Amino acid sequence: MLLGGVDVDDRVVRDLAAILDRSLGNKLESALVFRAKIVGLTTEERRRILAALEHAPAGLQAVRQVLLTSEAWRLRDRS
Repeated sequence: MLLGGVDVDDRVVRDLAAILDRSLGNKLESALVFRAKIVGLTTEERRRILAALEHAPAGLQAVRQVLLTSEAWRLRDRS
């Protein structure tokens, strides 16, 4: 699934949804249920994801690094 312009495995999205606040977690869970290929994220939602990943289990730490180094993620964050 493209999560804010970054390709993220659905299993990782499911794990990420579990550590996010209820509203953003539900958004990602709904995207998985409906097999969405693209999930748009606001700048605030991206910030909340990065904040949640700061204290995430080791398995999700790599996702934070991928998001931080992704050109698509950074370009969207400037808006």
